[in-house]
Amino acid sequence: MRNTGAAYLLWFTVIFGFAGIHRFYTGKYFSGVVWLFTFGLFGIGQLIDLALIPGMVEDKNLKYKMLYGSPNQNNISNTQQVVINVADHIAPKVSDNKSIAAKSDIQIILQLAKDNGGDISVTDCVIATGKPIPEIKKTLESLCAEGLLEIGNHQSTGAITYKIV
Repeated sequence: MRNTGAAYLLWFTVIFGFAGIHRFYTGKYFSGVVWLFTFGLFGIGQLIDLALIPGMVEDKNLKYKMLYGSPNQNNISNTQQVVINVADHIAPKVSDNKSIAAKSDIQIILQLAKDNGGDISVTDCVIATGKPIPEIKKTLESLCAEGLLEIGNHQSTGAITYKIV
């Protein structure tokens, strides 16, 4: 994970003639080379980057989280675990003393994706299931781990979406 303070310290290396080092740190390698050889686009780009650094760090951290997940706080293991409560998905729901085979959250989410042309968002799932956001995110992650959904981005807004496979 990248740190905004470290990026600002690397920005400060411009005093020693090394413009653009902060761009390498935030994963912007091409522009880092351009900044390095043009002294930060003749100093103008270097000054503009003072306002852009937090966004660049946030983008780099978001890409890291999307690729590798959140870092393990205990540093015990680097593997991800998905836990699914099977009883909730198999056992029928009981309502008004009648046994009803209600749809599970997974069935609701997959049906929603099918009805929406394959793309859904976390918000769509929360509305359809009535479950809290953290629970929906865990369910969506488990569906991605099982190969039923893929993570993507909406073409016009860039919002995170899940596409049925």
